[in-house]
Amino acid sequence: MIRFVLSVWLSLVVVALAGLPPRVVQVSPAANAIQADWTSPLLIQFDQPLDPASISSRSVRVFGRWSGPHALQLALADSQKSLLIQHTRPFFAGELITVFLSRSIRSQTGDSLGHGFAYQFWSRSLPGSMDLIKIGQRSVRRPGEGPIQTYGVYAGDLDGDGDSDIAAPNEISHDVRVFLNPGNGAYDSLTVFPLPGGARPSTNEGADFDDDGHVDLAVGNSAGNLVSVLLGDGQGGFLPETTYPVGRGVRGLAILDLNGDGLADIATANRDSSNVSLLLNLGNSTFGPAVHLETGGQQETACVSGDFNEDGILDLAVGNRGSEDVVLLLGDGQGGLQVYSQQNAGGSPWMVTAGDVNGDGHLDVLSANANEANASVLLGDGQGNLSNAVVYPVGSFPLAIDVGDLDGDGDLDLVVSSFSARNWSVYENDGSGQFVNRRILTAQQAGSCAVLHDFDNDGDLDMTGIDEIADLLLFFQNQGPVSVPLTPEPASVSDFQLEPNFPNPFNPETHFSVTMVRRGRLHLDVLDSGGRLVQRIADRVFPPGRYRFSWDGKEMNGQPAPSGVYFLRARSEGNVQVRQMVLVR
Repeated sequence: MIRFVLSVWLSLVVVALAGLPPRVVQVSPAANAIQADWTSPLLIQFDQPLDPASISSRSVRVFGRWSGPHALQLALADSQKSLLIQHTRPFFAGELITVFLSRSIRSQTGDSLGHGFAYQFWSRSLPGSMDLIKIGQRSVRRPGEGPIQTYGVYAGDLDGDGDSDIAAPNEISHDVRVFLNPGNGAYDSLTVFPLPGGARPSTNEGADFDDDGHVDLAVGNSAGNLVSVLLGDGQGGFLPETTYPVGRGVRGLAILDLNGDGLADIATANRDSSNVSLLLNLGNSTFGPAVHLETGGQQETACVSGDFNEDGILDLAVGNRGSEDVVLLLGDGQGGLQVYSQQNAGGSPWMVTAGDVNGDGHLDVLSANANEANASVLLGDGQGNLSNAVVYPVGSFPLAIDVGDLDGDGDLDLVVSSFSARNWSVYENDGSGQFVNRRILTAQQAGSCAVLHDFDNDGDLDMTGIDEIADLLLFFQNQGPVSVPLTPEPASVSDFQLEPNFPNPFNPETHFSVTMVRRGRLHLDVLDSGGRLVQRIADRVFPPGRYRFSWDGKEMNGQPAPSGVYFLRARSEGNVQVRQMVLVR
């Protein structure tokens, strides 16, 4: 009798689930999180078992704003209700990561993932200083060349070598100029990629439009009605541009998946035609004809994508310079956007960005307001609404605004670029979404825009400033936390940090890093599950800095260690940190 009742109950559960699309119930890292680990796997949990045949690189994609598209190892666990996503190389420090799940994912009853699913989070950056130091500059011009007006820089990994490169559009010379990073932020090389269809190209964003694993670039033309799409070759270059008509005067550009197919679509804010245009990715390296939308505002100048109502569909925030407001357009997952809310911006937006600045888990909007010499913060409520603007003074004629965790304390700090003031305002987040302790960095002739990225590969966020009058890239280095104690302090756990190994599980080799805040002796050992010493990685004094190590999976006698669980143990000045590793032969 009990067996019969249980059988009937299970049958009813199956019938109840049939016809219902699978639903995401939890993600890790959490949506809009700020300090996600660079190497740890991602976990997405569903309310019902998935069909393993629907899980592939075509239905699951991960894109780091600077690290680009990631090759993935995918697995289902927890009775097929949990999707484990292991990216095969680390995220870059302090970058925004977007996860795209296609609607082609199915439950075991055959129902698809409705509108697809997308969410975003930030990778962590190591502790740093808010006092960035200028260490050099680089002209974007070729020898003997006149003004080219560099504006809007993308800092993605164009050649796939794990470093943040630079692609710089130029409004007068109508081209994109690429500087490859040799790993130390020198940016010595220069290659020019013409945009013959361009008309003052500037606003831009990276994506993998053709799904080939390489970083591509979309560039909006501010004096015309075109978007130029350049497909990356994976070697640091681009194929010839393809242009797509949109609205007139493209000033803002954002990437999002509009129809749940997991592919990167394009949205533009068009100031001259006062509308928004949408370009849907057709999946064959091209885009369909533009769809134009009215926002109810005037002079749409800026846009940024994000999930503002937390339904797993990316939306669009649009800054309107003429009507001095920010409009939220919510995605319907079918290729469209609907106007939902409108809020005074506290000025005339020239550029907007988004991030959770007050740590409540909801996405907020920040605006650089050109006419008022201020930046504003509009807090989101997670339901598609924004609060009244809180404004902060900056230099005259601010053109750009960016956020990133410069000091590595787990909240997003603020950088505003001021053209006429010839400077950048750097504000520290106090942890509650209030911005304090303004610093000013100086440009030569114009503070046009900035990009926050780890150009020297030391794990903290640096800044590259762009001066569009002098056509310069100015490099401001984050030199780590600065501390000058009056009396010696005892060592503490924070004096060093052992990062997780990558990849994990691994075969035959894995890599890991240790950051030494103070000079000290570091003992770094591999132990087996019984506590036996398997391999000694390091045993010497290290000055402050970040050090990278590897274990080749061999014991001290040179023989391969067997499959199993191992422990990486770091000791320094009496403190111990341990990480678990899995070797799979």
